[in-house]
Amino acid sequence: MRSIILTTVAFLLCTAWLAAQQNVNATVKVTPLGSQTGEFCFFDRAMIFEDPTGVRILYDPGFTVAGSTDPRLGNIDVTLLSHAHADHIGTGKLDQNPDATTAVCSGAFPQTPTVPNSNFAEITAEKHAVFVGTYELAPFIGAKMQAVLGTPVGFCGGANNSPAPVVVPQGSSCLEVVNFGGTRTVERDGRAGVQIAVVPAYHDNGIPDSLVPDPLSTELASQGLTFQPGPPIGYVVTFTNGLTAYLSGDTGQTAEMEVMREFYHPGLAVINIGDIFTTGPTNAAAAMNNLVRPKSVIPSHANEVATNGGVVIPGTKTAQFLKAIEMPGYVPLSGRTMQFDGGGRCVAGCN
Repeated sequence: MRSIILTTVAFLLCTAWLAAQQNVNATVKVTPLGSQTGEFCFFDRAMIFEDPTGVRILYDPGFTVAGSTDPRLGNIDVTLLSHAHADHIGTGKLDQNPDATTAVCSGAFPQTPTVPNSNFAEITAEKHAVFVGTYELAPFIGAKMQAVLGTPVGFCGGANNSPAPVVVPQGSSCLEVVNFGGTRTVERDGRAGVQIAVVPAYHDNGIPDSLVPDPLSTELASQGLTFQPGPPIGYVVTFTNGLTAYLSGDTGQTAEMEVMREFYHPGLAVINIGDIFTTGPTNAAAAMNNLVRPKSVIPSHANEVATNGGVVIPGTKTAQFLKAIEMPGYVPLSGRTMQFDGGGRCVAGCN
């Protein structure tokens, strides 16, 4: 009897070890969705992150996703929005075939307006996805999704302060609120969950007038004001293979980046480099080298045609940034999937 018990225990321990090893060895897939396949273009911000458990997260779709019917999206379980500016929430959606040889990479690519609801709200609603964001922004997004669906959109599980993990896929869209210092967990098929936290970003969060209904829109415009539903944010996403990714949103250098590094130890960072309205390439590189110190970096929000034939154009902000960082940097070529291990190293699809 004793030998049977010992054998059973050994079998269970071995099974658990093999499961853990399989999860550790799995990768997170990162797929940029831009205006032209194989390039890093002017308004490219959108990315899909896929956890080894199958949880799929869409981040800042902006203008370069062709709404919820874009074939590149597939299933989307969670949507994240750093702030409500037009190029992130999407007051228009892509209206060209990104695979076509004639696809436009500049900021003048064809778009279809998505006002008054936004590309972000339409995708989240039609994909039955969970929006994870701040308390101030969630009701605004929920109202836009309700306008798309024609039915109310509430909090997941019926409460905005429930500590229970949200299970995906959902039968309908819902909202998950998280604020600074908090964490939300998203699970699929009863497996280990992806953890999502918000962190500070130094920027503004003015909603485009075209997304604000009258009479409020007219009154705000008459006073030279914009409506801001809470602060802009970044996200920290901890995946089940151990990878922690810092998604900066639009930000300048912040002292909180160092605090974030000491608490979350991000292996991967996605950082804006566009300058003027966000961190420029030199400052972004300094933030990565001195404050965040990830194992790998993906530049974003460059506000330029950064590549030609998938190769970085010399003299661009993207080229400056990649030269200045002290860790590997990977260009987010649209439609090209990169895979990252638990330590933040790119192990496939690297460029």
